[in-house]
Amino acid sequence: MREIDMFKSMASGSDLGRLQAAPTTRPGSPAGLLPRCAATAIDLVIAVAVILVPLVGLDRILTAVGVADGEAAVIWRTTAALWVTAFFLLYSPFSVSRWGATPGKRALRLEVVHLQTGERIGYGAAVARHLTNLVVTGIPVLCVANVSSINLSKDRRGLHDRASGSAVIRRR
Repeated sequence: MREIDMFKSMASGSDLGRLQAAPTTRPGSPAGLLPRCAATAIDLVIAVAVILVPLVGLDRILTAVGVADGEAAVIWRTTAALWVTAFFLLYSPFSVSRWGATPGKRALRLEVVHLQTGERIGYGAAVARHLTNLVVTGIPVLCVANVSSINLSKDRRGLHDRASGSAVIRRR
């Protein structure tokens, strides 16, 4: 009888410490790594289309109008720099601050919320979160730390979430 009680306490996690439970799918629960990666993949497809299609169109227009190669290159590079900067400052930060999620996150029923209040984060926090995420993703050791943080921590928050005081949850 005593052995059965011992195994029950071990199974409940009270004896040997708790193992990290798999993320639940309940609304309001922290989102796991796989849904977040899938949402990012959707957002990347959108980003490539939104950035690339207009720039290819601009190249075709400059060629058709007969703008000299040197001038066309300057126009194209300047436009590309402005367009990419505008996209980075608007797509994710604006979507997250306005609707609580990017289109990729919305498709997978995820939402970015303020950790303390559960409300949407503001535009400034969304910009900080997005820029931090870009830096973290671009530096391999930080990328590994970010993935580990999302995958292994109880609250499933990445470094960019911790920097901005946000969390990604399953939508209600």
